[in-house]
Amino acid sequence: MSEVKTIKVYVTESYSTWVRREAVELNIEDYPELEGKTYEEIKEYVENNADEMKPTDDFFESLSEQLWDKDVERDKINNEDSGINVE
Repeated sequence: MSEVKTIKVYVTESYSTWVRREAVELNIEDYPELEGKTYEEIKEYVENNADEMKPTDDFFESLSEQLWDKDVERDKINNEDSGINVE
């Protein structure tokens, strides 16, 4: 057995982050594709099609782009973990 001359020591960190951005209010009358749908149908449609929906602000190309540009209202870090590791 040989004598240990060096080892590598490093730190690891892991966590999950939850972020909520400011909301955009949609007027259903401005979105013919949403008219006549139930709340649940509208929710599913917007969640699946925001990339193709028009924004409420003409500066953006899509509703999705507009939503991602909004300021962060709240954020939360969960499941924080860290440790010292040796190789």
